Amino acid sequence: MKQWKKKMTAALLAVACISGLAAPVEVEAATTTQKILYGAAALLFISNYYQRLDDHGGQQFLAQCQQQTGVYDSAEADNRVQDIYRNLRDTGAVDRDYKVYVAPDEDINASMSLGGVLCVNKGSLDAFDDDELAYVMAHEISHGEKRHSVNGVKKRVGLITALDIYLGSDASYGEYLLGNIAANYVSNAVFTKDQEKEADDWGFQYLVEAGYNPGAGAAAMQVLYDKYGESSPSGIKSVLAPGNHPKTSDRINKNLKWMKTYSGGHVDVKDGWILVNGEKAFQPEAAGRYTDKERTYLTAGKLDKLYHAGQVPDAVLEDNTIYCGSTAVYSLSSSENGKLYVDNLNKGIAKDRGEKVNEKFAIDSRKAKVAADQAKAEKQAATVSAD
Repeated sequence: MKQWKKKMTAALLAVACISGLAAPVEVEAATTTQKILYGAAALLFISNYYQRLDDHGGQQFLAQCQQQTGVYDSAEADNRVQDIYRNLRDTGAVDRDYKVYVAPDEDINASMSLGGVLCVNKGSLDAFDDDELAYVMAHEISHGEKRHSVNGVKKRVGLITALDIYLGSDASYGEYLLGNIAANYVSNAVFTKDQEKEADDWGFQYLVEAGYNPGAGAAAMQVLYDKYGESSPSGIKSVLAPGNHPKTSDRINKNLKWMKTYSGGHVDVKDGWILVNGEKAFQPEAAGRYTDKERTYLTAGKLDKLYHAGQVPDAVLEDNTIYCGSTAVYSLSSSENGKLYVDNLNKGIAKDRGEKVNEKFAIDSRKAKVAADQAKAEKQAATVSAD
């Protein structure tokens, strides 16, 4: 076989080898077809490198991120984010293990780096309640589950650089160069609009799967909108990057659509009103640390959960709180008419109490698989024990 055919075969084998790093090959004068093959092999080489780094570089990137951001010295703050992370992870829908910590930055922000390191700013803990914070963390976990950091850092390595590294004779220098690119990406990670939309989508699903308020996504986005307008912070350095995020108002509206779907179409929010089966129930007022819009989304989210389960009970007023069964739906301020709110809410509920929602999100199939695998494992264990 001619020498160039051997080199082309090596490139083809590299393209086919998706589970390990291929050995660099020596390049010579090549045809256009050969260059394409070398380029594909080089890019696969880079992809595998960063995939492995993402899988096994957690401790390395945790140390690096913490050095860059600092660590907020508060057991209470750390316990809070760890508890939320465990709730999201323990649903069985999250496949990877993540390293979570709190940075002292006062900006409202969180970020996911290579290695599955989730950094949450102190400013986020101050601005959000647990449901809202859970959505933000679920959004970032979605970036990790979808390997958005791997895809992002790969784009930082141009084809020429990839070929130089892949075909070079100095493996240690190539690794050093790739490591530096990854380190710089950690400081300036920017996801694409499509990746942000995907993370919003899956973040909502992780949120409701863990039992948090379905309205928390819209509420969290409202907090961001009130502070930053249509732009959101991006990356560990909290650089405002409006070109890399969907408009915050669009993200609010998308969450409202998911909420309506989750309720089986029974609950909606329009012009500040909570609607139940098309009937205007009430317009929540601002109270305490919550704005009127936050309270609207979070209250609608509680009704979403009730309708998702089906057979919603009548609303009743006890002291200054509206209940539907055992669910505390809304706490009244002194200026609000609780009887009117309850009457309006019951008018909508009486039209249709709803059936259990069978609308499936993508995450439901994963939950079913987890349950099936667990049942299979328990059956096998019982068989072994019986033997």
